[in-house]
Amino acid sequence: MLKDTDNIPRGYVIVSAVVVVLLALGVKLQNTFMQFFDQLFSSIVQGTAFSFLEPIMRLITMIADTKLGLIYAIIIAVYLWFKEQQRVDAIWVICTMFGGAVVAFILKELVKRPRPTIDQIIPETGFSMPSGHTFEAFLVLAFIYLYFVRPIQSDSKRRWAFRGLILWQVLVMWSRIYMGAHYLTDTVTAVALGIVWLWVALWLYQMLYDWIASFVAPSGGRHQRQH
Repeated sequence: MLKDTDNIPRGYVIVSAVVVVLLALGVKLQNTFMQFFDQLFSSIVQGTAFSFLEPIMRLITMIADTKLGLIYAIIIAVYLWFKEQQRVDAIWVICTMFGGAVVAFILKELVKRPRPTIDQIIPETGFSMPSGHTFEAFLVLAFIYLYFVRPIQSDSKRRWAFRGLILWQVLVMWSRIYMGAHYLTDTVTAVALGIVWLWVALWLYQMLYDWIASFVAPSGGRHQRQH
């Protein structure tokens, strides 16, 4: 169970919020340097020197599909509800994922950034910022860390598992750029938005835990919040 929201230092949240605002404004104001940098980075990632990566990138982007992200969250929630009897946490996972998807969609509609128009390996529709694959991958990895990695007793194993989660996040970001579906700043915005949204979700968890627990687990037991 989640004890506090100190997992995300407030400074990280503030910086992340600033990043989201600045990058979104950069798109809306059509900042030329940002456009140049995004296009340059995409051309490097999509360069012929990396063409052998296409099957791997296709697989990564498929695993990180936004529809599958919602399914992953449901699987984790079902595990928490039935196996661990952590019913508030199960509800929190579902609300965080689906609520986050709504938040990301709203930002897409506000920014209305067109997707890259060249070298799209897999055609995509809709707007580009933030990257939905990257955003949902961040939330799923956060759930995995909070409920499965953080409880690991061995410091070394926990650190290696955490590094593995970071590596996967980077690979998802790289794959979205490689596939021509997003620019670098789309993926960075997605991670920054994920940090802010996760902090909000953890804050709501603390505020509403006892009230929700009174409905779904009034008898207590293993579901009682730890202090």
